[in-house]
Amino acid sequence: MRTAMLKRPGSKLLVISTAGQGADSPLGRLRGRALAQPSIRRNGALTDARGPSLRLLEWSVPEDADLDDVREVKKANPASWITLAALQEQREAVAEVAFRRFHANQWTAKVGAWLPAGAWQACAGQTRFEDGERVWVGVDVGGERADSAVVWVNETLHVGVETWSGDDAVLEVAAFVAELAERFHIVEAVYDPWRAGQMAQEWEQRGIQAVAFPQSDSRMIPASERLYDAVVHQRLVHPDDPELNAHVHAAVAKHSRRGWRLEKADRASKIDAVVALAMAVERHAFKPEPVELVGWL
Repeated sequence: MRTAMLKRPGSKLLVISTAGQGADSPLGRLRGRALAQPSIRRNGALTDARGPSLRLLEWSVPEDADLDDVREVKKANPASWITLAALQEQREAVAEVAFRRFHANQWTAKVGAWLPAGAWQACAGQTRFEDGERVWVGVDVGGERADSAVVWVNETLHVGVETWSGDDAVLEVAAFVAELAERFHIVEAVYDPWRAGQMAQEWEQRGIQAVAFPQSDSRMIPASERLYDAVVHQRLVHPDDPELNAHVHAAVAKHSRRGWRLEKADRASKIDAVVALAMAVERHAFKPEPVELVGWL
């Protein structure tokens, strides 16, 4: 369309959109060119980038702003008919990853990106585990084109991870969970019953509480959103493990009418470790409170 304007002297092209996904998309490249203009000014929520033949006006909420303060979000929504009450309703109704893009006008790093840029790295730190403490274990056993992963979290959401690949991975997973049981008190070992049913029976025989976690939308949508919330609010500490990092960055947000869930970016992507982490964090949220027996009736 920009090229066709040559046929109409004095014509102008006006592009209107909410935030997109990825710097390599057509809109992302256009925005990148605009932000490289000689004059760029930011006043509150408004960025004004100007050049000889290109201008960008972008209203967006800063990455570090509190999204629960809808007055800040309103600054990125100058249309008079978008009210504070409407934004508050949307804040409560949609997942945060969607609210950031469609209402706060914040760009995501790539198509389908499920985390704001830098959010995962901000959670990297020194993880600490003590022998005998309570942990929740997530297990995702992969097939021929996937890895197998065991991820565990403690009460304070410090993360441990081990991954394997190859035909013997399932045996490594079974043995490693048994080793974890010798060191920690496993509250639950959460597994996908599609590949780990026999393994779970062996855990039960060892006294490990095994909980099936089918990777259906009804399970993975809330688990994905809970992991997202733990990361963006930095309630989680991960060990900056290269394999886990790679699996996190290989995952994308797959949207549906029921919400969004973690999914592979393509058939070659490996996301087993981040799926196992989502399962463990989800079950950690439902940890039973300790009960004290005070007497008999």
